[in-house]
Amino acid sequence: MFIALGLTFLGMALGFLLRGQPWITSLTRCVTPAIMLLLFALGISVGSNELLIQSLPRLGGAALALTVAGILGSLACAALIRRFFTKTPTPAGISPQQKATDAEARSHEG
Repeated sequence: MFIALGLTFLGMALGFLLRGQPWITSLTRCVTPAIMLLLFALGISVGSNELLIQSLPRLGGAALALTVAGILGSLACAALIRRFFTKTPTPAGISPQQKATDAEARSHEG
C-alpha cells in the first residue's frame, strides 16, 4: 500500500517538475489504455481466485447494503442542509426585519 502511494506521489512530483515538456502530452495518451490493461489483469486475478468467487454472493449482498445505506444517508444529509441552510430570496435593498415589519403592518390594516 505504501509503495503504491509513494509511486503516486513520485509521479505527481515528476509531473510537476516536467510540466510544459512536449513529450508529456504524448505520455498522457497512454494512461487510459494502461489503466484498462491493469483492470483487465485485475479481473483475471479475481476470476481465478476460487475462494473469492465462492464468497461473491455474500460479498455482493454486503456491498449492496452499503451502497443503499450510503445513498440514503446522502439524501438525508442533503434534505437537512436544504431545510436548515437555504434562505428565501428577498428583494434587493429590503432587510428581513423591514420585510417582517411591512408584513405585520399589512396584517393590522385589514
